[in-house]
Amino acid sequence: MAKYFLLKSGRGNEVAPVLLFKDPSKLKVLTSELGWKIFTMLAEPQCPMDLAKKLGMHEQKVYYYINKLKENGLIRELRTEQRHGAIAKFYQSAQESFALASGNVSFSGLSIKSPEKSRLLRPFIDNGRLNATIVVGSPDPHGPLKARASDACCAIDLALFLGAFTSGERLPNYKLDTEVREKTLRGNMVLIGGPTANMITMKHNKAFPIYIDVDHEKNIVSTLSKKTYTSDDTGIVSIIDNPDNPDKKILMLAGKRFAGTRAAIIAVVTKFDEFLEGNKFDNSVKSRAVKGYDMNGDGTIDTAEFLE
Repeated sequence: MAKYFLLKSGRGNEVAPVLLFKDPSKLKVLTSELGWKIFTMLAEPQCPMDLAKKLGMHEQKVYYYINKLKENGLIRELRTEQRHGAIAKFYQSAQESFALASGNVSFSGLSIKSPEKSRLLRPFIDNGRLNATIVVGSPDPHGPLKARASDACCAIDLALFLGAFTSGERLPNYKLDTEVREKTLRGNMVLIGGPTANMITMKHNKAFPIYIDVDHEKNIVSTLSKKTYTSDDTGIVSIIDNPDNPDKKILMLAGKRFAGTRAAIIAVVTKFDEFLEGNKFDNSVKSRAVKGYDMNGDGTIDTAEFLE
């Protein structure tokens, strides 16, 4: 079972996810030198074939330990891939750390997001701190179209989501697009809003696999599916390498209109696991088109689904 422990240190408090066992026999496979080595290598997704090559041993021996680790809940199957006419299965450790507890230990739960989500957010979250700048469009007229951004309020929901992974000690965590300078441009960024109202989104707009076509009604164009989305309640969620510094990442949440940006944020907050699966046309690309819905009829987008 997954539990979360509060770690206290001189740097402050952090919540750490731990895979908790009450049956020591499930950890027996880790007492083997090879079992432990394979387990540590699976901190990142790998298939048995690749592991066997790296370890210089027969694939069947690696499969033995993979099966043992999987049986005891220490790793999980992440995805499959076609290779040379066969299906290769990729595995990853089910948790970054684990613990053994006696049967009479009880815990009070802490509400926190799953560690799988934290892994993808790792470029943006570092040691319980936000390692990125959230960039929102200025509410004042600015840019070529003299637009006033209205997407900033959507960032509140995203901030609450990110807060589950951080201590909240670093302030401020945001900048208006008109305040962004070279240092910020070369770092990790979270961009809120489309290219009309957010000049940093405009700067990188065409670098995203799914982008907003400013010259054609701000339609959303996917280079992956070759589709164009014209509805005002469609949006984009994308993570790419920062074109100004490939060692850093950019997370962009934007829509054709305000409703689309809201849909993008709702999709990330409520369906992050689905976002991690990648685009339906290329699951190695973390770029998804989304559509928002007003399910309760109050005039506000409250649900979102991925279109691709």
